[in-house]
Amino acid sequence: MKFSRRKFLRYSLAAGGIVVGTGFYVRQIEPHWVAYEQQSLSIPNLPDELVGKKLVQFSDLHIGRRVSDKYLENQFEYVNSLKPEFVVYTGDFIDQGNLGHHDKLKNLAPQFARGTLGTAGVLGNHDYQRHTTNIDIALKVANTLNDAGIQILFNETQTIAGITFAGLEDFWSPRFQVGASRNVIQSLPPCSVVLSHNPDTADLPIWNGYQSWVLCGHTHGGQCRAPGFRPPFLPVRNKNYVSGIYQLPDGFQMYINRGLGHKMKVRFCARPEVTVFTLSKLGSRVAK
Repeated sequence: MKFSRRKFLRYSLAAGGIVVGTGFYVRQIEPHWVAYEQQSLSIPNLPDELVGKKLVQFSDLHIGRRVSDKYLENQFEYVNSLKPEFVVYTGDFIDQGNLGHHDKLKNLAPQFARGTLGTAGVLGNHDYQRHTTNIDIALKVANTLNDAGIQILFNETQTIAGITFAGLEDFWSPRFQVGASRNVIQSLPPCSVVLSHNPDTADLPIWNGYQSWVLCGHTHGGQCRAPGFRPPFLPVRNKNYVSGIYQLPDGFQMYINRGLGHKMKVRFCARPEVTVFTLSKLGSRVAK
């Protein structure tokens, strides 16, 4: 079939418009089009008074030059207006582990969303520096957040209103040790939630019959993906770990949050996310 010059120009302009429009959407719309995902979090032995209460998860803020402070402030303000009982952060507070980005974190930390009963978090690989080796920067980040009322857990636990939160060292941290993580998991009561930035920890031999939830981030949902296809890039060993809920063979469940910020300001079919969990009670775990 032959095309006239007029038809060729019309189709070319249409194709060009699609390309320009898609580029605008990927860079200017979706990176700030936050999805407030509503999920249920069923926890063994949850105290009756916590049934129906809210737990909000933030992840991968990437505070630095690529993510707007105002954009983050708006999400914190909105979540604070919801008055959730618990707020957790699953790492990558800053975009690069350097003093400039730490200073931006220091300015923003007082505005972070907090739970009315308590707030906890763990660090991610970017909080340690580009190649996750700078312990000094990581400790500065942790101290800044602790001072702002956000308890950062390094292979530690914190019990808040009957729920024990366990925070694992980041999987890429130079201080990560399988044995230390296993010890934390083995010490947990049934009513617990584990925070782990990198979902690859789900495949390690550390869980010992754990039956509750692990909340993760790190993947950004692949950040850009074609509908119905796996993202072409995922920063994890297990390429099945993209976003959402996973039932693990050991009996526990994992939720991967797509993150609020970005390393590069592009997203497609992977909207930034804040997760709002409603707590419910799961049947009691049989002690081993």
